[in-house]
Amino acid sequence: MTAQPRRIVATPGPGRSKRRALTSRPTIAVGAVTVAAGLIGAGVCTTQAFADPEQTAGETARGGQTAGSVFASRPIADDSLVTGAANGQQYSFWTQGSDDRTHLTTAVVLTPKGKAPAAGWPVVAYAHDADGVSEDCGPTQARVARDTGAVSDLLREDYAVVVPDYSVIGTDGSPQYVDYSVAAKGVTDAVRAALDVEPSLSSRWAAVGDGQGAAVAVDLAKIASSSGSAKSGAAKLDFRGATATTLPVGYADVVTGLSPQSAKVSPSTVADVVYTLSSLPSDKIAPLLSTRGRELVTKAKKLCEPALTKAVGSSNVADLVRKPISSERTLTSDLRKQLALPSSGFSRPIMLSQKLVDDDTDVPASLQYLTAAQLASNKVSAKTYLTGDVKDADNQEKTALTAFLKKLF
Repeated sequence: MTAQPRRIVATPGPGRSKRRALTSRPTIAVGAVTVAAGLIGAGVCTTQAFADPEQTAGETARGGQTAGSVFASRPIADDSLVTGAANGQQYSFWTQGSDDRTHLTTAVVLTPKGKAPAAGWPVVAYAHDADGVSEDCGPTQARVARDTGAVSDLLREDYAVVVPDYSVIGTDGSPQYVDYSVAAKGVTDAVRAALDVEPSLSSRWAAVGDGQGAAVAVDLAKIASSSGSAKSGAAKLDFRGATATTLPVGYADVVTGLSPQSAKVSPSTVADVVYTLSSLPSDKIAPLLSTRGRELVTKAKKLCEPALTKAVGSSNVADLVRKPISSERTLTSDLRKQLALPSSGFSRPIMLSQKLVDDDTDVPASLQYLTAAQLASNKVSAKTYLTGDVKDADNQEKTALTAFLKKLF
C-alpha cells in the first residue's frame, strides 16, 4: 500500500495532531512532486511532474488540511487513459492516519465514455492489493495488468472509478499499511475529494476490494454509517456496499504468530509479511529480525511486487525472525487490532467471494469465514464457485461481482 506525494512538506495547521504545534494558518511548500501515469496508461510509466499549480498551467490547487479535502489536481492526457475511460484526473488530498495526523496522499478518478446520468456517474472505489511501501508502488505509478483490467471492466459497466494510494507509505514508520480501518477511511476521503475534483460524479458509491484491499472493503461495509457522514460542509456520501475477493483470512495470525518455527506459506504471502514488517516501528521490530529478515525488510522499502517476491526466493516466513513477534506484547496487540477482519456488524451489503483454487489465501479458513459471516449478518452474500478450473472460476467470480454491484445502485 503506497502513498504520495512525499515531497510536499506542510507545517501543522487545522486538523493536525494536537501533539504537534499549531500555526495560525497552514503554510504549504510544494516542490516538484513526481507522479507517474502508470495505472492510467495501462502499463505506461512515463514520469510526469505534479508541481506547484501557480507555476504550472492546467493544475488546480486548493487549501486546507481537513480529511477528504483536495490539495491539488491535474487532468490526465487522453493518450494516458486506460481502456474505457473518457477522461481522468490525478489529485492529492488530505487524509487522517493512525497517528492522528493529516497527511497528503494521491488518487486518480476516471470517468466512463458516454453521457453522464442526470444524477451523475455512480462511483466505485477500487481498493487494490498491497504492492509495496515505496512511493513508486502506488496506483499513480506503474501497475500490474490485473488492476488496469479490473478498472477497465468497471468503466465499461458505466461506473466512474476512484483508485487511491494508501496513506503515508514511503515515509519512515507507516502503520497505515497494517491498519485496515485507517485505510478504509482513506478510501472514503479519496471518494469525497473526487467529488470536488470531478463534477460529473454521483454521491452514490461502492467499493471493490482485492487481497489486502478486500480487508479494506470489509471494513468499509462495517463502518459505512460513519464513513459517509458529511464533515465541514462537505457533501454527504451515499455508500451502497462492497465486494471482497481473495480475502486475507488468517493473515493476522500469520503475522502475530511469526516465529522461527512458523509453517511454510506461499512466496507472495512471505512478501506481504515482509512489507508489513518494514512498515512497523524499527525500534520494535529490528531486535526480532534475523539477518535474512533485515536484508529483505531493507529491500522491501524500495522494491514493488513482483520484484520483492522474486527477492524472497525460497525463503519462508520462519527465516525472517530470530525471536517470536509475540515477545513484543504491545506490538502484537496492536497488530491483532489493526489486522482484524470483522465477520459481523455490517451496516451495508457486502459480497464475500472465494474460489476453490487460490494460492494467495488459506482457502479452507476463508470458506469458514464466509460461512460465519453469512450466518452472523443478513448484509453478507457469500459466493463460492464449484470448479477447480482457475479460468472458469475467474469468469464466474467476475459475473457474480458485476451482478452484485448492479443491485447496489
